[in-house]
Amino acid sequence: MSPTTTNQSNGNPIKNKMENAPQPNNHLAHHSLSEHEKLIRICKFIQDLNMTPKSFIISFLACGNSEIAYQRRFWGTETGWQSTNELLRTIKTVVSRTQHGETGWNNFIKEEAIQIIGNEQPPTGNHPEGSFYSSNKIEPSFFSLEAVLERQRSIQVHMPFLYNILLGALRVQPGHPNEGNQNEVHTDDSLDPGEQELMDMEGICFGPAAPSPIERKTEKVASTMCSIVAFSRNRRINGLQLYNSVRFLASGITERMNQYLHLLSLTSSRQTALSALRTLSNSAARELRDAMAINQSSPIGPSICIDNLDIEERVHSHSIGRRTMMFHGTWGYIHHPNPSLLRTLDPNQLTLRSYYDALSKVPTMKIDVTMFLPTMEEEEHFEAVLKSQIARVMSTYIAKPAQQGTLQSPPPVEIIDHTAPKIQMLKLMAASDNSAEGAGQVIESLIRQTGLTHAEFTSRVQIMDADLATCRNFNSLRSLRAPSRHAEHRLSNLCYLLGASHTMWNISLAILNTHMGDPNATHDLGVWHTLHSLGVPSDKIVPKKDFTSMMNNIEKAHEASIFYCLRQAEQDPVTETLPTIATETWNSLIDECYQTGPPKMVI
Repeated sequence: MSPTTTNQSNGNPIKNKMENAPQPNNHLAHHSLSEHEKLIRICKFIQDLNMTPKSFIISFLACGNSEIAYQRRFWGTETGWQSTNELLRTIKTVVSRTQHGETGWNNFIKEEAIQIIGNEQPPTGNHPEGSFYSSNKIEPSFFSLEAVLERQRSIQVHMPFLYNILLGALRVQPGHPNEGNQNEVHTDDSLDPGEQELMDMEGICFGPAAPSPIERKTEKVASTMCSIVAFSRNRRINGLQLYNSVRFLASGITERMNQYLHLLSLTSSRQTALSALRTLSNSAARELRDAMAINQSSPIGPSICIDNLDIEERVHSHSIGRRTMMFHGTWGYIHHPNPSLLRTLDPNQLTLRSYYDALSKVPTMKIDVTMFLPTMEEEEHFEAVLKSQIARVMSTYIAKPAQQGTLQSPPPVEIIDHTAPKIQMLKLMAASDNSAEGAGQVIESLIRQTGLTHAEFTSRVQIMDADLATCRNFNSLRSLRAPSRHAEHRLSNLCYLLGASHTMWNISLAILNTHMGDPNATHDLGVWHTLHSLGVPSDKIVPKKDFTSMMNNIEKAHEASIFYCLRQAEQDPVTETLPTIATETWNSLIDECYQTGPPKMVI
């Protein structure tokens, strides 16, 4: 062996091997190799360099050499991420073929997920720069729908990784139903106005392309869980918790239950909720005084609606100082007049002097019977209403027309402005309006809450909405104080009116009691007999303080009476599938039932 060859061999053996390796310029030979042959050659070459495929990949990715860095320049960019993603998924497939490898891979993903989630956190500090809401600075706008949606959006923006993981885990993939939700019943997407308002208060938004109920539930659960995690790590990220604590306190959640929910990071402490309520109460008191302030541009202020409230604190085990107590108080609110309605009125006719002038004409006012009789237009309207009620019973329980009948739709009524009213609650008053003395105490409490002096309060007309008993008690109080030269004593500026709900309550109750009959007499065929046949016990027909149930019972009795007029006793029972009859016959039956009672025609 020549000296030159010996020096080359002993000087750099790795370089020697690289020189002896196949040269890359033989393009045709390399192109003819299959993929696995290429892999075998590469692995052998890496092995000849005293490296393993893993060590090669680690060195390739960790090396700071500019030429090596240039080779991997696209790995983390948008251009090369697709192939990088394929590489990672291939590694996951290989290592997951064994139980130990799958466990190791899951632990690796878990550690990475924990690290990512640990770096995600909503901004700290006081609102609006941060996510902390102080109970001493909370405002009513905190509970608005916009604020709720903004807090939910902030959680989704600042904790996207955790939110998307939860969202993906909760979603039901097409073709892969979640076994835990197989027995869940999902209701129809249509909601009545009450449910719509409740869902809006929960922070769920409906748009032109509203998500499905399952999707809305999934998003709400995911954002709530993110808020729980954020609050558990930092108690100063408390938007959802403060919101829930105030709501739950208002809904009657006990302190023990609130402690458990606070342990789960769903609510703030009860002390925080009480502090927030005190702040909101002070804010509401200031807004109430501003709303009731004398404004020269508006001759009439907001109307005041009040009603009595009885609360019983029942004690099961009596002892000294522990007895069942009954609280007799008064609650209410102020109702701002609709600005569009005020614009249609003459301000000069809303002054206190105009009110006194109108009252002075009452003793000489002539009352004619025709004032209480309906006009021809009103008679026709009432006839159309009754026929529409008969048509509804006919199409629901007896038969349907061949074509849509014109009598089925009730006549249109005058549409009033349905803008949501602006109301502000009054502070609960520890005074009952069940007597003249109590009515005076209520008036004094109202004056204190408005922030007005007695002279200012009596300087304009004040509309008061109340029930019949309150109106009578106030009139008794005013009679006791008359005559008087002082307006604050005689309270002549107060105009008590029966509220619409109280008026309907009294009229409905009078109608139901008139037709009730005697439930103790089995031969009595009053309305109690009809409702008893429909499954309503006689003692539940007129429920105490339940206006909705009373109106439902009146409607049931009315429909049963119409059904009796439409059907004859000897006819067969109504089948589950209603028959279809000619529209002319269907309309004639309704007209005959309205004119003479039970129709003579057989269906």
